[in-house]
Amino acid sequence: MMLKKLIQLPKSFAKLNKFTFKSSTPMNSELQKFSETFLSGSQAEYIEQMFDQWNRDKSSVPSSWDAYFKNVARGVDNELAYKYPGLDSEDVMDSQVAKEDKLRKILSDNMKIRILLDNYRTRGHEKADWDPLRLQDYINKLGGKSPDSKTPISHKDYGFTDEDLEKEYYIHDHGAGFTSQSKRIKLKNLIEKMQEVYCNKIGYQYMHLQSHEERYWIRQQIETLDEHSSSPEDLENTGRRLLRDSVFVNFLKNTFTTSKRFGSEGCDSFISGLEAFVDECAQNSVEHVIIGMAHRGRINTLYNVVKKPAEQILAEFQGIGVEYKEDMDEAGDVKYHLGVTHDKVFPNYNNTNVRLTVMPNPSHLETVGPLVYGKTRATQDFTQDHNRDKVIGIIVHGDAALSGQGVVYESIQFQDLESYKVGGIIHIVVNNQIGFTTVPQQNRTSLYCTDVAETVQAPVFHVNADAPDQVDKVMKIAFAFRQKFKKDVIIDIIGYRRHGHNELDQPMFTQPLMYKQIAKLRPVYEIFRDKLFEMGIWTKEQEEQKRLSFHSDLQKAYEESKKPGFKIKDWALREWEILRIPTSWGPMLQTGLPESVITKINEVVNKAPSESEFNMNNQIRKIYDERYESVKQKGMIDYGTAEVLAFGSMLMEGYGVRITGQDVERGTFSHRHSKLNDQKEDRPKYFPLQKLLTQEQKDKNALCIANSHLSEYGVCGFEYGYAISSPNNFVMWEAQFGDFANGAQVIFDNYLASAEAKWGLPNQLVINLPHGLEGQGSEHSSGRIERFVQLCSDDPTKFKLEGDQKMQNVYENCNLQIIVPTTPASFFHALRRQLRREFRKPLIIFQSKKLLKFKQAFSPYKDFLDETEFLPVIHERYLDELVPKDQAKKLVLCSGPIFYTLLEQRRQLQANDIHILRLEQLSPFPYDQLYEELSSYTNAKFIWLQEEHWNQGGNAYVRPRYRRVLKKLMLKGIIKSNDVNIISRPPSAAGAAGSGKQHKKELQDLMSALFESE
Repeated sequence: MMLKKLIQLPKSFAKLNKFTFKSSTPMNSELQKFSETFLSGSQAEYIEQMFDQWNRDKSSVPSSWDAYFKNVARGVDNELAYKYPGLDSEDVMDSQVAKEDKLRKILSDNMKIRILLDNYRTRGHEKADWDPLRLQDYINKLGGKSPDSKTPISHKDYGFTDEDLEKEYYIHDHGAGFTSQSKRIKLKNLIEKMQEVYCNKIGYQYMHLQSHEERYWIRQQIETLDEHSSSPEDLENTGRRLLRDSVFVNFLKNTFTTSKRFGSEGCDSFISGLEAFVDECAQNSVEHVIIGMAHRGRINTLYNVVKKPAEQILAEFQGIGVEYKEDMDEAGDVKYHLGVTHDKVFPNYNNTNVRLTVMPNPSHLETVGPLVYGKTRATQDFTQDHNRDKVIGIIVHGDAALSGQGVVYESIQFQDLESYKVGGIIHIVVNNQIGFTTVPQQNRTSLYCTDVAETVQAPVFHVNADAPDQVDKVMKIAFAFRQKFKKDVIIDIIGYRRHGHNELDQPMFTQPLMYKQIAKLRPVYEIFRDKLFEMGIWTKEQEEQKRLSFHSDLQKAYEESKKPGFKIKDWALREWEILRIPTSWGPMLQTGLPESVITKINEVVNKAPSESEFNMNNQIRKIYDERYESVKQKGMIDYGTAEVLAFGSMLMEGYGVRITGQDVERGTFSHRHSKLNDQKEDRPKYFPLQKLLTQEQKDKNALCIANSHLSEYGVCGFEYGYAISSPNNFVMWEAQFGDFANGAQVIFDNYLASAEAKWGLPNQLVINLPHGLEGQGSEHSSGRIERFVQLCSDDPTKFKLEGDQKMQNVYENCNLQIIVPTTPASFFHALRRQLRREFRKPLIIFQSKKLLKFKQAFSPYKDFLDETEFLPVIHERYLDELVPKDQAKKLVLCSGPIFYTLLEQRRQLQANDIHILRLEQLSPFPYDQLYEELSSYTNAKFIWLQEEHWNQGGNAYVRPRYRRVLKKLMLKGIIKSNDVNIISRPPSAAGAAGSGKQHKKELQDLMSALFESE
């Protein structure tokens, strides 16, 4: 290439090295040969682009650049080759002696101007007027983060004098913006334009983007000053939104003087800006907007943006209009956590309908973020929004939470992951410059709370909350960027919090100086209202009329909410699809399959392709062959085969199947192998389950088995958000090891276990946790059964001690299903029953690692056929080896793989007077089934045996329920005592022993306690 010589600007210009700037864009191998450091970053980009353009079309660059590149190509020394654009001489070589000084001066001035322009674009946001409090000096005194006071964007920083401001300089920029055309411009005018764009009420932070196209697009939007300017109609709409919110806030304040509402005063323009964004969506044919936010400004959003009826909101403040069913676990929640779905019609935009969803949210900040990603992706899949421009997600953050909560980083990484991407999320930061009582220098290291955006190349727009028209402007730019580039965007609305953390909190205790400053500030609505008066858009009489109208509407709604018999209508979150009731393959609760269906799945999925079709790994081919033959020969079925039959049958019934987690494509323990890699060629993965899909299912992305990134909290939240979006999808998150679930504990506690009780929000998410104490150390052994059973709302008192009436609606009334399957058939039926019912419940599976390939645990073919179903309690299956039930001395109830150790030991010792029952389901506890089984053991000693430590596993949960069943048997005179003996490992702080030797000793102690004691 021509530049391999290469270009070095005259060494005498080395003094310009002090004018360096920061850029994340690396130089290519050609430009690395520029020795001058001021040619890094954007300057190098400029010359590189000029050279590339010259290579394509020599007439497309200014004549002086053409001459320069030609001289370099001929081997002319760089000191003599350069002729800067704008010079009149045609022959550099002939005139170089006379013009050398002039050339160097022009070059120096123009290069300095280019650096000045780039520093405005790169660091102008640091000097922007984005803080209505003007607290930079205060923050500095506290030792906090504030913009560098020496940000080099003054003309004097580059050696220009005030006299130079009136001089004209040549500007030519091959990028975008107002410098995109060759022109001469006074330095003063150039600086004024850059100040107006980059140092006004908006701070544009986008030069970290590596994409030229994205940077130039943003530059074009913002440097063309009238591109997004507000029309009088726009300003009137902004004023109306602010007025409506102001009247609402004052009405609540005066009516409910002691109520918390977590208002957005100080960042009021967030509400008007969000409504402007939704309007922009309606104008551009967006059909769904999914919003996740915390408590701050939530009630304002529901009223102003979503248009939730005022009478319902006011009823919630009064605690009226809600009825709870006595037989259901309905806890409810505070008004600023509730979610809604509303189909909003826009008469001004051809009656366009946009479905607005505000996700319910607990008080755990930022935890709703991954749910928004998940629900957005699910809705895009179901509605076949392949371009991802009809469904948009918005996450509203607080400044302290955005920089402090790790789930933000886990979630934002979804942006470009194929099985998670949603075409960009709009992140809006309600930045009140404080976190409860904690100031910025205590809650982050970086200058901005938004710096996480740089990890995914997202632009950030910092905007002054006291400039609501500018907030609307960045909303429009953000929308357009997201739609064009399908990437995340962050809008940082910087304001303040007029009250304390809530309206009853006293902020003067901890931030006296800040709140003295806040007390001096007028509300943003008043500031903007006066602007509308000055512009003649409103008169005082018009404003008063609108105010009275809004207040009258609220007063009428308040009176309506107080009427006897008023009930809050269902504004709960709604699924996109209606729950489908299965009609094929027998009664709904029967989860077995016809042989013809099993055969079809086996032929399509388990039959390995020929070697000419696909180069399979030999070990995997053996696994596929064994699966295929086990079904074809109607033999013993392992876990991997059972899972394929479950997934395949659900797809054939028309449901969707989504399995994600770390390494799920192969399976942590190499049992799944759902997607296969060709061993010789680089070709798409072989994914046999796809062959079962109809075209409609393919269009809806109904099948996804995909490895996740190394995240638990974020990914589990995503899958929960996906699951709640439709009841007709089987969604499973699988932990790499069971103990990794603790990283997602917030999702389990605040959503999975309690969302239906708090918000009436059911879901069918499956959590698969590998579990089992196998002598491999304390890590990766226990899935912590004890934590999950503690979350169960199962009430043992509902199992009545008198009468023979069985418990009703056990599954409908429970909050969690928890199983510990000991056979592939149990696993298969539990998966299939998730969708084969007329309600939905989450399912936690503690899956044994050992049993995945343990042949003694495999299930016979017949256990998968018609008229079979999940058995919560598996009775003693080896009665022919034992004494009759009424002669048994011990009845052992156990759960999980310990059963097979007990079975082997019993056979070795010929302990035929000990019977063993398997508790496959912990929650809801199978009282009735266990009662029926235990009623035959009239002379036995009853035992609960677990492999886990005494303070872990199911012990604390099972023991009182086991005794409850036994007490009923005792009261009926069937048995003499309801005592339960516990056999377990001793209490331990760790999940398992740290050495294999200790593990074996503990296991032997368990066996001795059962088989050697009376």
